[in-house]
Amino acid sequence: MAEKISAVDYESEMGQSYVDYAMSVITERALPDVRDGLKPVQRRILYSLSELTSSDTPHRKCARIVGDTMGKYHPHGDSSIYEGLVNLAQNWKLPIPLVDPHGNFGDVSGSGAAAMRYTEARISKYTEEACMKDLKFCKEDFIPNFDGTEMEPTYLPFQVPNLLVSGSMGIAVGMATNIPTHNLGEVIDGTIAYLNNPDITTDELLDIIKGPDFATGGIINTSRENLLSIYETGLGKLRVRGKVEIRDIGHGRKSICVTELPFTMINGTEKFLNTVAELVRNRELPQVVDIADRGDKDGECLAIDVKKGTTDEEIENIINILYKKAGLEDTYGVNINCINNRKPEVMGLRKILKLYTDFKTDIYNKKYTKLLAEQTDVKEIKEGLLEAVDVIDLIIEILRGSKTVAVAKKCLMTGETEGIKFRYKGSEQDAKELHFTEKQTDAILAMRLSKLIGLEIEALKKELAEAERLIKKYSKLLGSKAEMRRQMIEDMEELKKFAKPRMTKIEDLGEIKVKKAEEKPVEISVLLDRFYYLKCIDKNIYDKNVEQIQKDYRFSVNTMTDDRLIAFTDKGFAYIIKISDLVKKQAKKQTGKSNSIFGKLSDKGIQIFEFCEMESDENVVFIDALSCIIKSDLVFVTDNGRAKRTEGAQFDVTRKKVAAVKAGDVPVMVRPAEENDFVAVRSEKGFFVRVKAGDISVQGKGAGGVKLIKLADDDKLIEAEIGANTDAMIGDVAFSRIKLCKPGNKGTKLRV
Repeated sequence: MAEKISAVDYESEMGQSYVDYAMSVITERALPDVRDGLKPVQRRILYSLSELTSSDTPHRKCARIVGDTMGKYHPHGDSSIYEGLVNLAQNWKLPIPLVDPHGNFGDVSGSGAAAMRYTEARISKYTEEACMKDLKFCKEDFIPNFDGTEMEPTYLPFQVPNLLVSGSMGIAVGMATNIPTHNLGEVIDGTIAYLNNPDITTDELLDIIKGPDFATGGIINTSRENLLSIYETGLGKLRVRGKVEIRDIGHGRKSICVTELPFTMINGTEKFLNTVAELVRNRELPQVVDIADRGDKDGECLAIDVKKGTTDEEIENIINILYKKAGLEDTYGVNINCINNRKPEVMGLRKILKLYTDFKTDIYNKKYTKLLAEQTDVKEIKEGLLEAVDVIDLIIEILRGSKTVAVAKKCLMTGETEGIKFRYKGSEQDAKELHFTEKQTDAILAMRLSKLIGLEIEALKKELAEAERLIKKYSKLLGSKAEMRRQMIEDMEELKKFAKPRMTKIEDLGEIKVKKAEEKPVEISVLLDRFYYLKCIDKNIYDKNVEQIQKDYRFSVNTMTDDRLIAFTDKGFAYIIKISDLVKKQAKKQTGKSNSIFGKLSDKGIQIFEFCEMESDENVVFIDALSCIIKSDLVFVTDNGRAKRTEGAQFDVTRKKVAAVKAGDVPVMVRPAEENDFVAVRSEKGFFVRVKAGDISVQGKGAGGVKLIKLADDDKLIEAEIGANTDAMIGDVAFSRIKLCKPGNKGTKLRV
C-alpha cells in the first residue's frame, strides 16, 4: 500500500486536540448532569452497585465494586473510582449518602478511608427507592460502553432533583463547579411548588428551599438578598461558620467547644487546631491554655480551654478571632455549573427545576406508556385464558388431533381445521369459530391443566380485573397532565421518609468584629547594624551599653512599641515599618516560653528587607521614629548640590513606600532641622558652603529642591551636616571656618 503523507498545521492541530480534550474533561469527567446530578464516574459506580447488590443483600468488597465498574464502564483507573465511591458513602459530605458503607471510610477530620480490599459497600435504601426502581423504563437511552461489550445508562432516573440534594464539586479545564447540598424535604416541597406553579418566583421558592443544608451543620452567615442573587444567577459567595458552645469544665474554668464544623473545614480540623496554636504562640489568644480534639461517637468537639477568670467578653472576642483568623468562618463559593444537553451551563434555581421537571415528565411518560402496554398484554392474555377455559374440551380435541404445534396454533388463531382429526361430530365446525390472538394462543398452549381448578379461574378473573383497573389508571395518567403531575407529587411525597431535619442554620449575622487587645506601649530601642539587621532591645539595656551600641551600630532609635520607623535611602525613597511587626517577628524567633517582647543585644536580628520592599543595593541614609519626624521639618541634601525642607508630617501615610525626593536624585543627607540650625556641605574639590536651614525653601516630597551650592561641571557634593551652632563639625572642619552665605553660592575652598 502506497504511503500517503498529509500536511497538517501543527498549531491548529494541537489547538483542536486540546479543545477536544477540554470538552471531554468538562462533559465526561468533572461536571454533573442537571438531570440526575451525577458525574459519569458516580453514575457508573451506582449502576454497577445496583447490578451487584441491593439494600437488603450483604455488603460486597469495594475492590469487587471498583473492579466491575472499571472493567465494564469506567476505564480511568481504580483510584478515581474508589475515591468517588468513598465520597458517595461519607455522611459528612452528603446529608443522605447514596452508598451504604461498611468499614473504615475515613472521618470528618481528614483521615482517609482504608484500602478498598478492606472496606465493603452496597447500594443504599434511599438510592434504591429514589433512583433505581424506574431504571428499567429507560433502557432505550442506554449507550454502549467504551468497548461495546456492555450497555450503560446516560442518566439515572432520580425521583428528586439530586443536583440540589447531593450537590457536587469538580474542577475541569477552564471551569469548575461547586454546588452545595440541600435539605431533601425542602427540595421535594420546592419541586412540588414548581410543578403546581411553573411561574413561581425565585423569591417565593426561597420561602420553601431556605438555602444550602450541609451535612456538617454549622451556620450560613448571609442575607436573603445575597441568597436570592445566588439562586437567580447560579453564582455567588456564602460565609459559612461553625457552631460553638461555652462549657464549664470545672474548677472555675471554661472551654469553647466547636460542636458543628463549617463545611469548608471538613478534612481540615488539624489545620484549624494548628492555626489556633499559632495564634496562641503569637500572643493573639493569651487567655487560651489548652487545645484538643475531643470528638466522640456523639459528635465533633474541638475544644479550646481558657484561663480561669476569663470574662464572657474576652471569650466572645476569642470566638470572633477563631472566626476571623482560624477558619472557623470561611467563604464558600457557589458555582452551579452543570451539563445541560451535553454543554456546560451555569444556571439558577428555577432553571434547574424546569429542566428537572421536564426530564421527570419525560421519564413518567415512558414509564406509564410501557406499563400501559404491559397491562394491555396482560388483559389480552387473561381474556384469552378465560375464554379458553369455556371451550377447553374443544381445545384439547384440537391439540390431540394435530400433527404439529403449528397446525394447532393456526387453528386456534384462524379456525383453519385442515390436517386436524376430530373425534366428535360438530367439533370441526366449532373449531372454525375460534379466533384467539397470537399472544392468547401462546398462553393457551403454555397453560397448565391446574388452571382449570375453580380457584385458579377465580384468580384469573381477579388478575383480569386488576389489569383493567391499571389500564384505566395508566390511560388516565397519559391523557391528563394534571393527573400525571399528581402522580409525580405522590411519588415524591413518599420519599420524605428519608428526609432529615435541617442541620444548617441561615442567619444574617453581619461582619465579625474583633476587639484588639489593648497593649500598653512600651519604651524600646531599635538598632540597625551595618549588615542591615534590625533588632529591638529593652531601653535599659541600651542605656547601659550606649557607647558600644553607638560604635557597633549604624543607627539606633529610642521610641515606643506602638510607633513606626521611617528609613530614608540613597535611591530617594522612604520606607515605613511598624515596630509592632518587628516585635512579633522577633518574638516568633525566640525559643522557650518567654513572654518578653525584647531581644538580646547578642541576637542576630532580622534583615530590614523582610519588612519593606527595599532593594538589596539600597543604602539607608537616615532612620528615625515617625513620631519624631512628623514634629519637625526634614532637610534633604542631594549629590547634585540641591537641598529642600519638607514637613515631616507629609510622611505620615498608610503606604509602606513613598518617594522622598525627585526621581533620580541621590540623597547625601536627611536630618530633622530647626530654622536657626546651620546646614554645611562639602564638595569633592574642597568647596564648602554654610547656610541657615530657614533659608532653604519648603517643598513637597517629590520636589527637587533649590540649588544649595554652585558646583563646577567636574565637581560633586560628597558630604553634608547639620549643626545648631558654629561649634558643629563637618568632617574635620568646624562650621565657624565656613563663611555663612545664601543658598546657590559657589562657596569657600578650604584646606582640610
